[in-house]
Amino acid sequence: MNIPDPQTFTDPVKLRKLMANAVRLGHEDLAFNCKLRIAELVGEGHDAGVEREFWTAIAAAEEFKTAAAGKSSKLTKIRAKHKRVGAQRVLADLMMEDGVTEGFDILVANGRGDLTGEAVVLRHDDVFSVDEVNAARRKLMEHGITSADRLEAEEVEG
Repeated sequence: MNIPDPQTFTDPVKLRKLMANAVRLGHEDLAFNCKLRIAELVGEGHDAGVEREFWTAIAAAEEFKTAAAGKSSKLTKIRAKHKRVGAQRVLADLMMEDGVTEGFDILVANGRGDLTGEAVVLRHDDVFSVDEVNAARRKLMEHGITSADRLEAEEVEG
């Protein structure tokens, strides 16, 4: 059986069809890769850097949440705050809050700690304060996400 590579797709509608077929046929790894490709395509619609990585992370968390809920699910509070203040400020504020977000939990549960806002902050430590970067590092460490995990993900995706 010739299984298509989601990385070759540029149309989210076609990816969703492929994902539905993959789920129906029990190809969970293919469905997972479709979700990630959809998230990448969302991110590609934004400027490189923090903004792009922020939207890739949001889209990935929403794809995983939607799959788990069986219905379309959005991270509405984060989206609303982004509309008001932008990605960098959203991430900066989240780093200084106690605990982690629903998106963080979703991404980590799906093995993609490298996509969390905390990981984005560490990769772009030049645009965040020392306190924000340290808070991001602490949150990742508290959840067992190591530097090696983040670097490996960067090499694969970058």
